[in-house]
Amino acid sequence: MFDIRRAAWMGAILLAAACGGGRPAVPAPGPATPVPPPGPSGDARGRPIDNGVALATFDSAWERIAHTHYDTTFRGVDWDSVREALRPRAAEASTHEQLRDVIREMLARLGESHYSVIPGELAGAVESGAREDGGAGDIGIDLRIADSAVVVARIDPGGPAAAAGVRLGWIVDAIDDRILGEEIRRLAELEGTSGYRLALTQFLWSVTGALEGSPGSNVRLSVRPGDDRTRSIELVRRTRPGQPVSFGNLPMLVADLDYRVLPAGERCVGVIRFNVWMTAIAPSFDRAVDAVRDCQGVIIDLRGNPGGVAGMVMGVAGHFMNERRPLGVLKTRSGELRLVANPRTVNSGGQTVEPYSGPVALLIDALTVSTSEIFAAGLQAAGRARVFGQTSAGQALPAMAIRLPNGDVLMHVVADLTVPDGRRVEGEGVAPDVLVPLSRQDLLEGRDAVLESALDWILSTGSPPENR
Repeated sequence: MFDIRRAAWMGAILLAAACGGGRPAVPAPGPATPVPPPGPSGDARGRPIDNGVALATFDSAWERIAHTHYDTTFRGVDWDSVREALRPRAAEASTHEQLRDVIREMLARLGESHYSVIPGELAGAVESGAREDGGAGDIGIDLRIADSAVVVARIDPGGPAAAAGVRLGWIVDAIDDRILGEEIRRLAELEGTSGYRLALTQFLWSVTGALEGSPGSNVRLSVRPGDDRTRSIELVRRTRPGQPVSFGNLPMLVADLDYRVLPAGERCVGVIRFNVWMTAIAPSFDRAVDAVRDCQGVIIDLRGNPGGVAGMVMGVAGHFMNERRPLGVLKTRSGELRLVANPRTVNSGGQTVEPYSGPVALLIDALTVSTSEIFAAGLQAAGRARVFGQTSAGQALPAMAIRLPNGDVLMHVVADLTVPDGRRVEGEGVAPDVLVPLSRQDLLEGRDAVLESALDWILSTGSPPENR
């Protein structure tokens, strides 16, 4: 059975230029109480831990945050009192998972994203060169919530699901023995609260994770096509397409980028989509920009993109800026790091070019996280891009990853982020300029309403850009 923590690794990974980060495990600021993910099944959850190691691990996590959190007042949290309250429980922990529960509660007291614990027995598979089963295979679909149901929102035409006849807009009622209806109802009860966006993101990552597993393994879906007649489908997971990448203590991910040139009368519109901000995709992004350089406009699809190397936003944004422009500020205890767009005046072949000057549209949704939010907020604030879709996750704090004495990996925040106009993305997310709700009916009809809205805007803006 897939461990939900694999979904956590797919979140923001390397927010700071040389730092690691984990997908949010605590809520945005507010009174909501996080629900910690379930631990591994079977013996893994009950693996015993020595009392001295448990205390050393708790103390190490607490001290690391005490010395590196960007705010010496911890945004109003009495960090010493947190230690006094929780350290006795850490001392009583008899298993690794009990200790993790205590540390997760400690992290939750800070009320910010990008705090999490990756179990050592799982993260260790990366360091040994092994591929963690949970991340190696998928069935080629993305799930989202539309009209109070979990629906197929994206499908890879070459994946197992498409081959089995699964189509956009189909409702997924169950994944193996996991029934999703009750979870959806509980999630709906949080709408309008400060914890809703985090709960939504966590839920979507968890159902995504439930689809993943070892290549060649089976997953069973209970689905309802357009006629709403329930069907059961057994699918065999494939090896996830793309380039395997890893960094430090973080589990392996698969980076993938694709682009399309859409004809639009005598014009064209370029669409670039990539799944994670890792340096492995940088050359591919450069080539994609070259391929769409003569188009009327460019659409960058960041839906489902969980983030990555924050420093990449400077070079990527430079493809669309003809002068240095601020994108955001990372504030640590010791100073500031300013993210600035650096104009790109040389193409992938080494030839001199002008940065792309046509209209740029960004597509976002609830699983647009971290570095993707920094990029979207920065270009939006600079007036260089128009944003379409749904509000992003609101989880955009730079973080680092360290090993704890018990072998687990701690993800912890080291900086605050503000966009050029002084706003924090954390807790708020990036609000689209054009809100386009996700509709099941649109999906059943094969329509990507967010993409269509962006296309309509680009084609209404006038002549193609010149001098490229």
